Amino acid sequence: MSNFLPPPSNNHNDQHPLVPYSGQPPAAHMAPADAEADDALDEIDLKEVLGVLRRHVKLIAAVTILAGAAAGYIAHRSRPDFQAGAVIRLVDQKQALTSGLDDQNALSAMTGMGSFVDPVLSQLQVLKSRDVASQVVDRHPIGLRFVPRDFPASILRDAHVPAQAPGDTLQLEFGDSAVTVTGRGGERHAAYGAPIDIDDVHFAVAHAPPKGNDGTLVIVPRHKAIDQLQLDLGASARKNTDVIDVSYTAHDPLVAQQVVNTTVDVFQGVSASTSQQQSKRRREFVQAQLEQTDSILTAAQRTLSDFQTNKKVFGTPDMVAAEQTALLQLDMQREQMNADRQMYESLLKGITHDGGVVSTEKLQALVSSGDIAQNPVITQLYTQLVKYEGIRDSIATGTWGSAKTNPDVERINMLIDSAQASLVSAAQSHIDALSARIAALDELKQRNVDQIAQMPATAAAEARLAQRVEATRKVADQLREEYQKARIAEAVDAGQVEIIDLAVVPDLPIGHGPIFKIALGLMVGLMLGAGGAFLKEHLNSAIRRRDEIEKVLQIPGLAIIPQIAGSANANRLRLAGVNMPRLRAKTNGNGNSRNGYTLVTVTDDRSSSAEAFRTLRTNLIFSQAVQTLHTIVVTSPQPGDGKTTTSSNLSVTFAQQGMRVILVDCDLRRARLHNVFHVTREPGLSQYLLGQCSLEDAVRPTVVDGLTFMPAGALPPNPAELLGGPQMRSALDVLRQSYDVVILDSAPVHVGADTLVLGTMADGVILVLRAGQTDLGAAQDALQRLKMVKARVVGAVLNDPDQKVPQYGGVYYYDYYGDETKKK
Repeated sequence: MSNFLPPPSNNHNDQHPLVPYSGQPPAAHMAPADAEADDALDEIDLKEVLGVLRRHVKLIAAVTILAGAAAGYIAHRSRPDFQAGAVIRLVDQKQALTSGLDDQNALSAMTGMGSFVDPVLSQLQVLKSRDVASQVVDRHPIGLRFVPRDFPASILRDAHVPAQAPGDTLQLEFGDSAVTVTGRGGERHAAYGAPIDIDDVHFAVAHAPPKGNDGTLVIVPRHKAIDQLQLDLGASARKNTDVIDVSYTAHDPLVAQQVVNTTVDVFQGVSASTSQQQSKRRREFVQAQLEQTDSILTAAQRTLSDFQTNKKVFGTPDMVAAEQTALLQLDMQREQMNADRQMYESLLKGITHDGGVVSTEKLQALVSSGDIAQNPVITQLYTQLVKYEGIRDSIATGTWGSAKTNPDVERINMLIDSAQASLVSAAQSHIDALSARIAALDELKQRNVDQIAQMPATAAAEARLAQRVEATRKVADQLREEYQKARIAEAVDAGQVEIIDLAVVPDLPIGHGPIFKIALGLMVGLMLGAGGAFLKEHLNSAIRRRDEIEKVLQIPGLAIIPQIAGSANANRLRLAGVNMPRLRAKTNGNGNSRNGYTLVTVTDDRSSSAEAFRTLRTNLIFSQAVQTLHTIVVTSPQPGDGKTTTSSNLSVTFAQQGMRVILVDCDLRRARLHNVFHVTREPGLSQYLLGQCSLEDAVRPTVVDGLTFMPAGALPPNPAELLGGPQMRSALDVLRQSYDVVILDSAPVHVGADTLVLGTMADGVILVLRAGQTDLGAAQDALQRLKMVKARVVGAVLNDPDQKVPQYGGVYYYDYYGDETKKK
């Protein structure tokens, strides 16, 4: 290139990339670790995050507005919810009213029944049972089976719907003095307060709603209303108490209050009814046993009387009475002691379980039972055990409680285990003593029996009959006492539910108001918009900055061409001495060229865009370790990247440097350069290669001193074969001899093999990329294709007509001085 280029290198196929004149080393020479570190820093760069948000601010704003509008619509359409609550308590009122006569619960505790059942949780299940829900639905259908829409439920009265009635919808039109109801059965007109019967349902409307709008009354099937009530009814027990909070949520505050109060009232009635049924069954059982025992007693008495009458022996009254009384007392005492022993053995047997773990509840039941509770040794041992357990609780519980492995805790646990073992041993000793007493009573009874046996047979038989009568009489007396208790318990109309507080009509709705919902919607929309922005950014694989070229493509970024602005003082080209129109440029309506072709280096040579092309020329001329470049191919991965604008303006800058330059339009598929210079396309390169015209006929002079232009000519059917033939090589040799720089504007790499063929003939290839549009994969593929044919890619030009580079953190350094020169 005349005297402006460095001396040629010895290796024509030298593949070392150019290093831009800026002096910065190309990213290809960076260590992989440094590149990974830069990538990590990019990932957490706050500026990058803010840049993504700023670039997609319209998307974020649109999504935020849509989400806020949706939240506002939902808030406007949704009806507020009101929650009413009542408080009940679970107590054994019947036990208190009968003064302990109804001792079924005590009996269950003594026998260990229900020791693992939480009565409060059991009652909660009863409260939320289907039986209770069905009774509530039947007693209070308004709000449950009669669901009003667009008018309050408080205006409905005397509602009744059959259990088997299906779902239905009634339309209500509220007039000044009457209401019109329309359903499947036709229309009904009724004055306010008058009953209305339609579609098997019955109700009355007390007055028109405050707003006076028409409304809809939805009739819900009974089973669906029951299911919904079970879902919406809330019940929870307060911790460490027998108090239960019952709540219900509805759109109408009056419905919420009435449903809750009806529920607790029904639950109280169910509890009382269940308790009465249990007492009734117990009374009937005892009554049957009493009648049977009375029959046995009557028979025994009759047998004894008949025996005495027939045998006419009554024995010595005192002796017989004494023997019979003693024997009876022994039997009673023995049976009582045997029952106690069996009870103690049953309790003692269930104390230890799960590998030797002692049940505290059963141990407590044992030491508090019968005469064991009066044993001073057991009482003392149990007192000591309670003391140890209290000490352990004070050490191991609470915020600052010690762990189980703490020596103090382990020591007190050993003392507790020892005390429990001593208690069990003492209880066993008590049982053993009881067994010994039973054995002694058996011996005493045997002696009494032997004494009676020594009496005459008649006296013995009389004694046995009398003993039987007395035993049966005592059993009958006990059953009669139990029968009286059962009758009293059955007569008491009370259950285990005590209503503490009834629900009141709630004043304020629960949940958050419309302002909060709209704010939440805006926040969610902002998050979704930001997420969409980052997703869109992640999916966008286009090249956007110069450093991406150097890091990923491993070739130098020769220049960044900013947006080309139209000039009001554009020069006119004179071709062959003829005045031509202003240089062609496609604008976007405000004078800015977008995706068009313009010689900005001629029409506005003081602009930042022209300065960028001069920077590109300088980087090519003064690059390090580069051979002499006579022929340069300018191409791009795909159409629309700006290769034509780049090749034409680069040619002008080389000519302005004083070189002899020829620009050849080698895009024989879609030629455009003749439009830039406003010349005819024929004859041109294709005719010259086919021998149809001379070189002088194929070239065109331009108004730029030193710049000559050769148009494409007629577009041939086989451009790749024509450009790859020997005629093209000969043409290039001729052009190298006549000109300092030969710039070939070639077709995009992905369009055909034209550029690959020219790349093997030229000294270097410049790859033009469009910021924000050229896909990174497409650029890599184009570069790979060029390298496969041994084409020498000297660098890439980032064309930025849409100002994408500043959006992604890049800067232009041409604007400052360009503006100053324009002012001058």
